[in-house]
Amino acid sequence: MTRVGIIGNGVAATTAVREIRNRDKEIEIDVFTDERHPYYPRPNLIDLVANKKTIKETIRYDLDWYEKNEVDLMLSTPVFQIDTETKTLISTSKDHGQYDKLLIAVGCRPFVPPFEGLHKNNVHVIRTLDDALDIRDAVQGAGREIIVGGGILGIELAAAMKEIGGDPIVVDNDNILLPIQLDDQGSKVLTKQIEKKGIQVLSGFECRGITGEEDATGIVSKQGDEIKGDLVVIATGVRSNTIIAKNSGIKVNKAIVADEYMQTSVEGIFAAGDCMEYNNQWFGIIPWATATARVAAQNMLDFGSAKFEGITPSNQLQVAGIDLTSIGVVHPDSPEYESIVSVDMEKGKYFKAVLKDNVLVGGIALGSRKIALKLRSLIVKGENIADIKQTLFDDE
Repeated sequence: MTRVGIIGNGVAATTAVREIRNRDKEIEIDVFTDERHPYYPRPNLIDLVANKKTIKETIRYDLDWYEKNEVDLMLSTPVFQIDTETKTLISTSKDHGQYDKLLIAVGCRPFVPPFEGLHKNNVHVIRTLDDALDIRDAVQGAGREIIVGGGILGIELAAAMKEIGGDPIVVDNDNILLPIQLDDQGSKVLTKQIEKKGIQVLSGFECRGITGEEDATGIVSKQGDEIKGDLVVIATGVRSNTIIAKNSGIKVNKAIVADEYMQTSVEGIFAAGDCMEYNNQWFGIIPWATATARVAAQNMLDFGSAKFEGITPSNQLQVAGIDLTSIGVVHPDSPEYESIVSVDMEKGKYFKAVLKDNVLVGGIALGSRKIALKLRSLIVKGENIADIKQTLFDDE
């Protein structure tokens, strides 16, 4: 009987499990993860920090789910290399896993710049459920929390800390928040709304290191400016986890390289989710993880039966309780594009539509799900909207 091995237990891995089980009830599935908890969506970690969810509520698929799907789940079993000749997973377990087809779905790892003082107490990153629990506990004894990194995770984490009585400040070396999802004006609107919630934002701060002796007492910039705080969380982004692939002779660029079948440079080994790239494209978003996982799963069962056709990059989020959708082209870089913008600083609303030849190709909706749905629908249709483009945002 064919045995499928899956390294990782995030959204890509569990999507692949569902896809395989829907098509084949008999095939053996083994899942290896270095974590001690079964699958949970990483966005749930913010609610865990904010005490809005318990550990049980954070976990999406409990152990019963794996049993019902006849999946052998190996918790706390990190895989660090693949013997591609013998088709064996080399892990900390005494029983190394054998496979016929293999999926690498190990996601990302936190990117931590080489700041001075990273070894000090009360310096954290957040990637796992255990990380979230550690941070929640640390907030209780802190006077002020410093989040280094003004991305989505950093802002969300600051809002969660505020919910449980913290006094967070977000610092970032960029001059604006969320420079990928927002333009300058949109970022100004978001920043004002975040500050209204009692969260201080400091942009343009280039962190050099963490101050203090054994315990962190704050951070210092490259210019020598200091910010005092009892807890420091590094939220400076993520990088694809390519360690296993590199250790196993699998081709890697910025991420694990996969073809249109999601197969890597080694026959029979596939990759999906945040750890892989296709055609020099990579998106650390759920639609990317689920789409690539489905293609990989189908081809593990019947190679050549599915091809990846890409996705339209889209972020549909709640940032500190504020609805934000960023889809398609939001930073037009040539005169071929036309931008239509609506700003309401006081209400915290910012809308942007990017058109090419009167066809909507991208947009931003900050503060309105209604406008977000409208933009998304028009982008999918790909129709000429010359007659309505000046009234796009009148519904709000």
